Amino acid sequence: MKTLSLLSTFLVLGTLVAQAEPAAPARSTAQVTLRATDKTVRPEKEKKKDDGEKKEGPPKPETVTKSLDVAISAAKTIKGPLKIVISWYGRDATTKKQVMANKEEIEVTLDAGQNAKAATTFAYATTPAHSRKGPDGKDEKVPASGQTYTGWVVRAYEGAILVGESANSPTLLKLPAE
Repeated sequence: MKTLSLLSTFLVLGTLVAQAEPAAPARSTAQVTLRATDKTVRPEKEKKKDDGEKKEGPPKPETVTKSLDVAISAAKTIKGPLKIVISWYGRDATTKKQVMANKEEIEVTLDAGQNAKAATTFAYATTPAHSRKGPDGKDEKVPASGQTYTGWVVRAYEGAILVGESANSPTLLKLPAE
């Protein structure tokens, strides 16, 4: 009976070793807590004049400005500078693929147990698909351009080691840190 249980244990261990994943990049979790909230910054509305005329020319780009406030809390093992990388993501209006729209790095110096705050803003501009008169006088289609907001990721690094991360969508955390 013992031989069978040893063989079973060996097979289970062999299976686990065979299914092991390749080594991940250096990560240390729960060293830095990142809490971020995003807001849409709304500009003051302009008064529209509607005089019944059809407006000529391409439509104006639609701009959405997002702000992000990040609260950073360090564990007792963190000492010194941290690099905070904020990545904004959007969907390309032409290809419909998700792209990194902007990346910003902020350096924060924290001692063990300290807190800090960081803030940033980013504007997304999209021009909808429209038509215009071509050189021959015929209407030609102009595809949409720009990006629409899909989310953000905030990562904290101590040197080259990832010590904390947060995102407004778990899917965005799966994207590679660029």
